[in-house]
Amino acid sequence: MIRKILIFAIVFPSFLPLWAEKPAYRYFGKAYDLQTGKYIYSDNHEEYYNNGKHQYSKINYKDASGKLFGTKRIDFSKNPELPTFKTEDFRDGYLEGADVSGTSVRLFAKRKKDDDLMEKTYTPKTPAVMDGGFDYFVRNHWDELSKGDRKRFHFVTPIQLDDYLFAVEKIKDGEWKGRKALFLKLEIDNFVLKRIVKPFLLVYDYQTRRILQFDGLSNINDENGKSLKVKIVYDYPKEILEN
Repeated sequence: MIRKILIFAIVFPSFLPLWAEKPAYRYFGKAYDLQTGKYIYSDNHEEYYNNGKHQYSKINYKDASGKLFGTKRIDFSKNPELPTFKTEDFRDGYLEGADVSGTSVRLFAKRKKDDDLMEKTYTPKTPAVMDGGFDYFVRNHWDELSKGDRKRFHFVTPIQLDDYLFAVEKIKDGEWKGRKALFLKLEIDNFVLKRIVKPFLLVYDYQTRRILQFDGLSNINDENGKSLKVKIVYDYPKEILEN
């Protein structure tokens, strides 16, 4: 039976696309401690496309020594701003994710391996953004943001089984390593909470509209289970930078 399947795959490879599937683009980000500058980890991205449309990404997280400690799979095919995703940290069993079906979202998470799985299914307020869908929110509102408009949205957070009102706005136009860049500030849009949660700094390339740098709380935790404060610098292959 196995032999027959292998022959079928060789003779008719188009019938088994997942077996021969290869990422269109690979790139990575390096995360440094925001205070000390110490290199902590990398997130290594693989993007998969169908007919020119970004379908999903796989991300491998590796520590400073190069050891794999976590993964993420994020599906943009149905709703790029509110994608289905699952993140796992093998070190302590941290798990976070969401299954999106239409306007309904099932959130699930646990902070440690032995914890019970927390779940909630609901319809978030709109516009709603989740995880890597923020990049698509920026791209979809690029013209408004680059002109200085302040855009508000509900950021869905599975680990909290809730969403929070956030706002993003332009800080300035500038240059980042020789590339024209849009500097943005992302902050929680709540008078009380913004005193506790510091704003995030994000830098996007004007040409590709891809993120170049991120400063703020990471989705990756330290050894005590608390979010790291990092600066992530992204490195892209030539074919992406020239698009």
